[in-house]
Amino acid sequence: MVEAMLAQIAQEKTLSIEEAETYFLEENRPHIELKRSGTSSEVAAAVVFLASEAASFIVGTNLRVDGGSVASI
Repeated sequence: MVEAMLAQIAQEKTLSIEEAETYFLEENRPHIELKRSGTSSEVAAAVVFLASEAASFIVGTNLRVDGGSVASI
């Protein structure tokens, strides 16, 4: 869905896909601190960690894998 949305933005605004992504993030997600979209491998890394023995003592928490989209203390 995201790829189709970016392709549509790119076509409408005569941008490359990369430029369309930058445009979308600046206009619609300005609070993503990393200023880029996440990758499936970045999300997978969090899943692998949580499924591993290294995370065996983690219980009842929310892990945001969002590039800083929701900044909080």
